[in-house]
Amino acid sequence: MSYSKSYFSTQFNLYYRPLCLYALRLLDDTDEAEDVVQDTFAALWEKRETRIEIADMKSYLYTAVRNNCLMKLRTKKEFDDVNELQLVDENIQNEDIARAELEAKLWKMIDELPERQREIFLMAKRDGMAYKEIAEETGLSVKTVENHVTRALKSLRQKDPNTFLFFFA
Repeated sequence: MSYSKSYFSTQFNLYYRPLCLYALRLLDDTDEAEDVVQDTFAALWEKRETRIEIADMKSYLYTAVRNNCLMKLRTKKEFDDVNELQLVDENIQNEDIARAELEAKLWKMIDELPERQREIFLMAKRDGMAYKEIAEETGLSVKTVENHVTRALKSLRQKDPNTFLFFFA
């Protein structure tokens, strides 16, 4: 598995965010989730000179992250019983991976919104602020805030209707 820095960088950029979201579902701690994903990539980088070929990088990474999360949970002794831990492992299905990838795609789409529109959209949707509160905080009119959110939603819907419907329908 002699991968170049360029290949590794591409894989990291492609999978880092979805893997973090996937790990977050298992660990329920953002810092721990990011640590697990970073450790997984670090281990992969250290193994790059071995002769082992990875046929499906995506499957390899998700499996490694899942296993690393489960090891972390085991060492934290959050599960008294091995059967309880196996139930958690059995519940981690492809739909968790798909949801993490959709979330990452949504965040990428949000990141691509114009700065002011993104800021106002996140205040409304992520932070749950009312339009009036946003208007007071930003110095904009309520109508302008409403227009920013409406344009952001329209833009997200146009970029990927399936992702939009999954999160906002």
